[in-house]
Amino acid sequence: MMAAVLEVVKPSYLLKLTVVFAVAMALLPAAEAVGATTDGAAKEPASIGAPKSSHSKRAKPSAASRKKRTARKKSAPLYRAVLLQEVDTGKVLKAENADMEWPPASMTKMMLLLVADEQVEAGRFTLDDMVRVSERAAATGGSGIGLKPGQIYPLGELMKAALIRSANDASVAVAEKIAGSVEAMVWMMNRRARELMLTNTEYGTVDGLPPRPAQDVDRTNAYDLAALGRELIKRARLMSWASQPIAPFGDGAMMLKNTNHLVGEFYGCDGLKTGFTSQAGFNLTATAKRGDMRLVAVVLGAPSNKQRFRQAARAMEWGFDNFRPVLLIKAGETLPVHVQVGSGPIIQPVAASDVRLVVPRGSASDYRIEYHVPAIVDGPLQSGATLGTVLVRDKGEIMTEVAAVCPIEVVPPSKFGPSFNGYSPPSTFHRPSNYGSP
Repeated sequence: MMAAVLEVVKPSYLLKLTVVFAVAMALLPAAEAVGATTDGAAKEPASIGAPKSSHSKRAKPSAASRKKRTARKKSAPLYRAVLLQEVDTGKVLKAENADMEWPPASMTKMMLLLVADEQVEAGRFTLDDMVRVSERAAATGGSGIGLKPGQIYPLGELMKAALIRSANDASVAVAEKIAGSVEAMVWMMNRRARELMLTNTEYGTVDGLPPRPAQDVDRTNAYDLAALGRELIKRARLMSWASQPIAPFGDGAMMLKNTNHLVGEFYGCDGLKTGFTSQAGFNLTATAKRGDMRLVAVVLGAPSNKQRFRQAARAMEWGFDNFRPVLLIKAGETLPVHVQVGSGPIIQPVAASDVRLVVPRGSASDYRIEYHVPAIVDGPLQSGATLGTVLVRDKGEIMTEVAAVCPIEVVPPSKFGPSFNGYSPPSTFHRPSNYGSP
């Protein structure tokens, strides 16, 4: 704003012009969405400085001030915690402050979606079940898709919006459909966390949105988030959504842009979830698969949207470059041990799942396989019954462990009378249709 004042001075019959300039500048502080989970939509604060003038050049900062500024940038932490884990074996490849308690922000939705997907899988709901948007869901703040009270959408579409777009309003609608209320869903989420042995995790919301600005009530750490991520990776439906950079919502009138910018950009990345609040900073749980190895990376408290993706990508790239998987025993492979089932047959257990190791590239591992299986067990036995364990040690350290299971059903000898020969009664073996030669 500019004001000019004209003053006439007559004693010397001269006209004196005094111009007074008043310049008002409104300095707008860089603002974050306090108390709102914005995830990938959050932008880094813009630089605020003196306005440029067309009449004069801005003074260049001195060498000393430039040096101080560079030092501040270098000292700023790139994250508060980071964890890199191989998914199949659970081997931790990198960990910094991974046990530090931290707000997950919108990564809270990972548990919401796990519980909802499990309920659908159990047959209690279908993805086509219609959900009427409540007043509470529509009024939910933070990131959302603009749901209105009374609107009706399929459950699957709302789950997809919660995962891809990190929509808080859709998350509340999903919670109310599955559990009847937000509070009941929070209880279900905490119960599931205990079942998964996520001992450092506790939920107070279904979406990660703080009830009051800068007062996050959800708590977890990087280890628990990686474990939760590994559970989501097992669920094909959720991963099919998480792997889409952009997806249609409803009738296609709206497109859901994935808040995880590594999807479609980082080779092999197909999930999982972002999170942001002013207290938590920029969080990310990401996963990528290349060849036979899948990694999950957790970054907590990054200072910017770009940094969370950059640090997760850097960690996973380092993991793929420096480690490789080694398959020792395939799932279903017969183990070199024998078990006497009571007075019945002698059987050979099989591996319940692949026995894998993750080893540094170019290094020779001194691993040893141990079979902890009893020589005699009581019958009858169901196919798949656990008989013992297979351990793999490297330099004395247990690297991985899988179950040794019964490959067949073993029927009690009494059913066959006194003529039963425990070593070769073919009628006692009921092989599953998908089971090959022992």
